[in-house]
Amino acid sequence: MANGVWHAGLETVLELDKEDLGLGRDAEPDIVEDLKTELLLPVAERDRHLLVCPESSRGRPCKAELSGVRSSYMYVRKHRGPDGKVRLRAAHLPTAYEMTSEERDIHKATKDFLARTAQSAGLDVLVEKASKFRASRPDVTIVGAGGVSLGCEAQFYNASPSTVLRRSRAHAEAALTANWVTHDDRFHLIDRANWMLINKLPWRVIADADDLPLVGGYRVLVEWRCEESAERPCPYGGLKEKTGCGQMHLQWDTPQRASDEGTGWTSFMGSGKRVTVGQILVGAATGGVAPLFVRSRKDRRSGSHLWVPVKDRDKWAGYREVDPPTFEETTEPDDELHFSGRDADTTCQFGEKTWHPSAPLKRRGIDSVELTITVDNPRPSLVRASVPIQRTEEPPVLARRVAPSIPLPAPGICEIGAPKCGKVARLYPGGWRCEQHRPGALSA
Repeated sequence: MANGVWHAGLETVLELDKEDLGLGRDAEPDIVEDLKTELLLPVAERDRHLLVCPESSRGRPCKAELSGVRSSYMYVRKHRGPDGKVRLRAAHLPTAYEMTSEERDIHKATKDFLARTAQSAGLDVLVEKASKFRASRPDVTIVGAGGVSLGCEAQFYNASPSTVLRRSRAHAEAALTANWVTHDDRFHLIDRANWMLINKLPWRVIADADDLPLVGGYRVLVEWRCEESAERPCPYGGLKEKTGCGQMHLQWDTPQRASDEGTGWTSFMGSGKRVTVGQILVGAATGGVAPLFVRSRKDRRSGSHLWVPVKDRDKWAGYREVDPPTFEETTEPDDELHFSGRDADTTCQFGEKTWHPSAPLKRRGIDSVELTITVDNPRPSLVRASVPIQRTEEPPVLARRVAPSIPLPAPGICEIGAPKCGKVARLYPGGWRCEQHRPGALSA
């Protein structure tokens, strides 16, 4: 990658390591910022011939063009170096990512799994079909039956934030709720749209699975009075973590953490109980589960995208305004551009070993601080004795949930179908199945 690129419109080399792009002190700051925005536009939204290799612009042979693999035209992107800092870097076109054979197999198996799961619940499914006005073309479209219609995307390489936002916005315009399924919580898609995190599995396991554990993307609303005797510590930490602050807290938490609170706080490790992809997928389409966007307190364009039980969503809406996401690009604190001031190297560096591995990406979608609110004043015992105490009804008791509002299978009863099969069953790794619906029976 290069730190300089020829701009055909301005007829000059832009120096990407300089904050003014090498245009000099006389350049208007607004013009420079507009130019940076223009440089980062997708190639489909600008003139493909706008950015050129500096060597080619001088009439000299370009190594990329001579190789027959890449052209002399370039694009600019943000690159995170080994030091964790983000810089502007230019690279030769084309830029299309080609999936590996393993990624293709996992992608296909996941598409088939999503379609199979929805169809087994009696839902209408479309595979790789464009919407009415051809605005979007999800991997799998699940038509809602009392709930939302889903535009599911199986994603197993790290698509850029702009790609995720553009496709999610297109799904929203087609009256679909984007639902990205992945196995890596460091990917940019996390919390840029609704998502489901599964374990990293071989494609054959996904292809043969009756259902898959959901390990991220779904939350339940936990409500508790913050006292010393409470099972949960105060979310704001400090001394109050042990003694409690006396207020009522509502927090979006994972069902694993909340599932065993009736017998004692299980800390932040949680229990072994799991919610499955099938439960949430079918629940969203039938109305038991809903998408929720919790805006960030720092930047209202960003926030957390969650799948939640409808009753929990309605309770949260009684305290906080619930708005649909806008799918706008945001700049995170560690994504700010860094400019070293180095002069641009105008020689073609294609094929040279100038690439350095990026700093590892941070995990996303695991922060709970932004997902907590305090909803009332301190308990009466903390008020001075001289103030008359108004007796009110007891604070509400938390109705704990370990899964969405979908009927859970009874032990020994087959859970396949909508309505459930109901025949006598035995327990398989994927759940309770009768002889007719046992794993392998349909393919036998």
